[in-house]
This record gives sequence, structure tokens and C-alpha cells, in this order.
Amino acid sequence: MSLKDFIGNASVIQTLESQLREDRLPNTLLFAGPSGIGKGTLARSLAKSLNCREVQYDFCNQCSSCRKIEANTHPDVRVYSPEGQFIKIDQMRELSREAFFRPFEGRQRIFILEQADRLKIEAANSILKTIEEPPESTTILLLSDKPNDLLSTIRSRAQLYQFIPLPFETMASWLAVETGRSKEDCQLLARLAGGALGKALQTDMDDYRQTRQESLDLLRSCRADFLYVRVGRILETWASRKEAEKEKFGFRMEILYTLLHDLFLLKHDDSSESITNVDIREPLQSLATSFTQQQLTNGTRLLDRLEQGARRNLNKGLILDSLVFNLSGTLIDPKFILER
Repeated sequence: MSLKDFIGNASVIQTLESQLREDRLPNTLLFAGPSGIGKGTLARSLAKSLNCREVQYDFCNQCSSCRKIEANTHPDVRVYSPEGQFIKIDQMRELSREAFFRPFEGRQRIFILEQADRLKIEAANSILKTIEEPPESTTILLLSDKPNDLLSTIRSRAQLYQFIPLPFETMASWLAVETGRSKEDCQLLARLAGGALGKALQTDMDDYRQTRQESLDLLRSCRADFLYVRVGRILETWASRKEAEKEKFGFRMEILYTLLHDLFLLKHDDSSESITNVDIREPLQSLATSFTQQQLTNGTRLLDRLEQGARRNLNKGLILDSLVFNLSGTLIDPKFILER
């Protein structure tokens, strides 16, 4: 196991390897890219490379230092994640204090901030001086899916490493070899994950297909013979405040969004190769004829509204109702929902 075993983003790996060998690795780095792309995996691999007892400029994954970092028990490697929705000021005060301690047993102290864009303003401001002038024995790694949401003062103090998705075919081939899944599943997984290997490995295909079928049933019920009673029970479950349903809400909305996007593409070109759900192309082609372009556009906008309001206790039921009425043609203009 080594840095070279990292899947994808070869240019990032090459840059880091060169910087390690030439002893010019920045003290503050920003790993930016989609969720599941491997930012966290590479951050821990870099922490191992900086502290490995057996290998220079890389890691062995076998020595006591590498094993402790893998188990998240190394005293010189700290990982900070949002507590609730944000990374809070007390966490960053702790980082700023500990950043100036000398390493306990390794060569370098490593601080990894997961979802760094979730730093509250006061928390971000509290570490400005630390990330601008950290001790030589300290490395700070900022990980973010949304780097533009970071304060500009934070971004300007870190060297950016941009991660890009794996090509679908590359990922599908890797998944086929490493997981033993069928070719159909691997192609679908690669598209669902958007080229993010970590996301693909975490996806339960049985759960995905079951939830997708539920979403397809909802969309089919919104055609010309629309009756609200056919979708009411589904929407009631989706908008439920029960903890299990709340946890699944984002997953359901992501699948529904993907289906609407596929329908939109097929509405323009029924031979489109860009759709995600390639395994159900024919049913989607048939379904696409049931909706107008405006209905599909309004539908995706309403789902965007749901995603944006997810942290503000938005009335999910109201927007879901608006969505099905729009797709049925009963509600032509959803502006009264979108502009609220």
C-alpha cells in the first residue's frame, strides 16, 4: 500500500509526491472536490507518509505509526468534523492551541478538517493566524466539497489541490474487478456516484433500486389520470418526522432528482448517452413523453428548493405537494413556492 495505489487524480498524487521528496509540502493544504472522491482517504495517507517509521516520502501501512493513524488513535493526528451542522469555535481554539505543541511520537502534527466549508465565521476567523503561520512541525489539511463556501481569507492561505471525478468507464472496470459485481451494476454505480469511488462503494444497490421504484411509481401517478390519493401515502411517508424517514429523505430526493434529470435529457434526445439510470432507459423514454419540458424544469427547481431549505425546517410536505401537482399539470406555475 502506498500513495501510488490511490485510485484517480494522478496529477494530485504526483504533485504531493514531488513536494514530499523536495521537502516543500505546504503547511496548509485545501483538498477540494465532490463528496466520496477520496479527499479523506488521501489526507490520512499523507498523514501516514509524514509519520511512517519504515518508508520515506511514502507509507508502509504496517508500522505502528501507520496502524495508529488508520485506527484514528495516533496522538499527532487529529480529525475535526462538524458538531451538528458546523465546526465550532471551541474545536478550532483547541486546534490553534495544539498546533503549537511539538509532535508527541511522530515527525509531524497533522490536523484534518472534514467539511471545512462548515466552519462557523467566528471559528474560521479564530484559526486565520494559525493556518497563515503554522509551526514547521504542523500540517493542516482542509477538506471541502464546496470550497467556495470557505471564507476567502481561509482559501487564500491554503494551497489548493483540486480533485476530479473518475471517468465512468474507468470506475466501472475497477468496480467489476474489485467487487465482483455484474457489469450492469458497475456501470450504474459509476454513473450514480458521479465518478466518486467512495460514494460508489457505500451505495446499497438493493436499497437504491427499491427506492427508485418508489419514485418511478410516484412519477407515473402524476400523468394524465392523476389522482392525489395515489401519491398521498407516499408523500406522507417521505415528509414524515419519524427519525428513520428523516434520515432517508435526502436519499429519496437525490434519486428523484436524478430521475427528473434523466427524463429532461430524454425529452430532448431519446438516445442520450448522458442519462444516469441506463438500466431502465426504455421505461424512462416512455415516461418522458408524459411531461412537458416546463414541468420537468419546475420539478427540478422545486427539488433544489427542498435541498436549499433542508437546514431550515422547510415545510417538506408543501413543496412535495407542489411538485406532484406541477408534474400532473394541475399547478402550472410554482413561483409562489419557489419565491417564498
